[in-house]
Parts: sequence; structure tokens; C-alpha cells
Amino acid sequence: MNEPPLNQIIKARNQCAEIIALYGEKFLPIFERLENEIAIREERQRLLDKAIMIGSKNGTQNGTHLAPRFNAQSK
Repeated sequence: MNEPPLNQIIKARNQCAEIIALYGEKFLPIFERLENEIAIREERQRLLDKAIMIGSKNGTQNGTHLAPRFNAQSK
């Protein structure tokens, strides 16, 4: 089973926030889990971007052609 894309997790988090605003903190654990997943994915993407940037420095062709492939796998 594939992981949902980040934008869907953000949408779910926002919907959960609306539910919490209406019905109270009973649903806060779900909001917290979604927040954690967003943070994990954003950090993973930041590190991947940094690794690709470092790997493709000095004008080399190596690494630059890999960015689209790695970015597609991380989503």
C-alpha cells in the first residue's frame, strides 16, 4: 500500500483542526499524529534536497539527473 501524498496529509490535518474547533480536544491525538507525519516528511525532503545538492556540486553531471527519480520516490 502506498503512503498518501503530503498534500493529502496536510488537508486531513486541517480538517481535523476544524473538528477539534467544533467538538473539542477528544480528537487531538489524531491531529498530533498528522502533525508528526508532516514534520517527518518535510524533514526527509529537506535532507534529500541537501544530499542531492551536495552530490551534484562542482559542476558534475552526477546527481543532477537523479533528483527527479529520488523526489518521485519520496512522495
